[in-house]
Amino acid sequence: MENPLSICCKLCFKAFTTYQKLFVHERNKHSHNKTIPHFYSLPRPTSEQMSQYINSFIVLIKKKLGFSRHAIGKKRFSIETFPENIFVYLFKDEEKFKYSPAKHKYQCYFGGLTGENRLKQILHYDQWSFRQNPLTNTKGYVLLEDYENTYQVKFIWSQTVLLENNRKFTLGRMTCNFITDSGEFQEK
Repeated sequence: MENPLSICCKLCFKAFTTYQKLFVHERNKHSHNKTIPHFYSLPRPTSEQMSQYINSFIVLIKKKLGFSRHAIGKKRFSIETFPENIFVYLFKDEEKFKYSPAKHKYQCYFGGLTGENRLKQILHYDQWSFRQNPLTNTKGYVLLEDYENTYQVKFIWSQTVLLENNRKFTLGRMTCNFITDSGEFQEK
């Protein structure tokens, strides 16, 4: 007789007795999963919706870019009410996109100059990764590659659920992690 409390993997339908066992299974057997079992229930966003969230991302990343030594290093920002369908339609076709059904969490990475150029295409803006201060000839930028290393911009979408008074509240959050640097620039 099947255990009514079993938890099923949404990708291969194997049953588990705890979420922890499901998480371990998913990490070991489906670590690079791109399949979204509920994809067809996600409405296609309008171009206005996509543009609004792309613009939000550009504004927030530029706010993290500075011109001094205090402005360099690991940076992070979140958009607290980021719809799942926007995230999926922005990144689902990318090489480094993956989805965890057990955690209801998406991730997408962009690295190096290839990643920077791909984000230019997705965001429809060539200057998304830097800002300049013409008074001091300095530039703050997202560091994606230097002489020694390649770095990543990492996007994560996750869902938070609040259960209160027999009501379920859900919220989607997009988080972006990246590294910034600054330096001088030359006028052309």
